[in-house]
Amino acid sequence: MTQGPPALERPRRPHRGSGTGAQVWIFRHGEVAEQFLGLAYGGMDVPLSESGQRESLALAARFAAVPFRAVVASTLVRARALGLALAQASGAPLETAPGLVEIFRGRFQGRPMKELLAQHEAELAAIYDDPWNYRAHGGETDADVLARAWPVLESALARHGGPLAIACHYNVVRNLVAHALGLEPHASFRLRVDLTAGVLLEDAPGGWRLLRANVRSPGRARAATR
Repeated sequence: MTQGPPALERPRRPHRGSGTGAQVWIFRHGEVAEQFLGLAYGGMDVPLSESGQRESLALAARFAAVPFRAVVASTLVRARALGLALAQASGAPLETAPGLVEIFRGRFQGRPMKELLAQHEAELAAIYDDPWNYRAHGGETDADVLARAWPVLESALARHGGPLAIACHYNVVRNLVAHALGLEPHASFRLRVDLTAGVLLEDAPGGWRLLRANVRSPGRARAATR
């Protein structure tokens, strides 16, 4: 039986990183096709809407001047489309990584959110109260997501340096940022990351730092390299 990646410690303090000064942009994919809106689609491989496709291309165009060393994308089509757009716009190589796919929702996956709220309110509350451990629904925990996603980030930085772009999903963004900053899992839900928006982390000498959050343009952020 193949073992998964080792479990990471529950975050309690900012991750000390490597102090390289490298920057990592982590993006959330665009809007999904209409028939999937309102569903807890989680790890399902659902396509983008036409609007989501346009928004992905527009985001990539705004980041075309950022000298990404590489773009790493989830293997799910909605994030992979954004990764491809970023790679083509910036000229960076594209890699895909299954470790970046969205959280698996277990028996809740694919069901309407309205139905889940009406029939499973207590279970949903339990997930938000303790996302690091709750798995009674048969799905993944935050610990599971982080154990597969954080090594992707570290490996890409080790091989390529920064600036690095990662195209993935809300719960993956949330967990990566929480681990970098040392946020408690339940507090990480306060992090807002809209569709086709991103956050900018820096592997600073004193530990990981959050430079920008929920933005759709690079602004004047320093293009740190390694």
